[in-house]
Amino acid sequence: MKLLKLFIPILISIFLIIIDFKLSYLNQARQAVASLISPIYMVVDLPRQIYTWIDEQGTSKDRLINKNNNLETEVAKLKAQLQNTYALSLENKKLKSLLGSSYQIKQKKLVLSHVSAISQSRLKKQIIINKGSNHNIKVGQVALGAKGVVGQVSQVMPEYATILIVSDPTQYVPVKNSRNGIYGISQGVAEDRHLLSIDFIEPGVDIKIGDTFLTSSIGGKFPAGYPLGEVIHIEQYKNEPFLHIQLKPIQDTQSLEFVVIVSEAL
Repeated sequence: MKLLKLFIPILISIFLIIIDFKLSYLNQARQAVASLISPIYMVVDLPRQIYTWIDEQGTSKDRLINKNNNLETEVAKLKAQLQNTYALSLENKKLKSLLGSSYQIKQKKLVLSHVSAISQSRLKKQIIINKGSNHNIKVGQVALGAKGVVGQVSQVMPEYATILIVSDPTQYVPVKNSRNGIYGISQGVAEDRHLLSIDFIEPGVDIKIGDTFLTSSIGGKFPAGYPLGEVIHIEQYKNEPFLHIQLKPIQDTQSLEFVVIVSEAL
């Protein structure tokens, strides 16, 4: 009996399969049943579709993020290249300005140096350059900018050197008025500003605002004829026998990037 119950469904299934295969009578019934259960299938398949959609969206987002990151990287590289080109262009202009300076250096051996650091406190005003004793830099040599004198080498190491700026209060420079040849000695001013003063010139001497003072060869400390400063103030203090003359240095050191060291003995 149990065996008969087991075989009856099997026989019916085989019979229906044969009839469907030979006569195709069950096609309409199968389509009707499929139509009825299709909503159920859609509901059952909905989680899979949602997962697939989310996965595709995530993949698309990752692709967009990666693409955006790649584009940002390329833009950064291009900007860096552009900045490098711009920096080289500026350096080229500055070098041309230095070579086309307002003074001439004859029969001197020169060393072009890059300014590494600038220190301008009230009592110590100096710059550091990227050349030293390995490049034939020596203490006492003169540093020149595109417009005039920067200072004098005060300390030398193998790969760098320190230059004492002319506006340092310990720096004394023999000078001469370019208009009338009057001599004097300039000294740096102990202030935060980049200024010079000339003392020991008697009242009544022909000194005017706007006069330019050049270096003189007196004392052999500096070569003669290099622009140093322009007169911006003249005053005689009470109970003092000399004029107090204030100069603004011709060569600005705030944005200085290159200097020329006159490396040959003066």
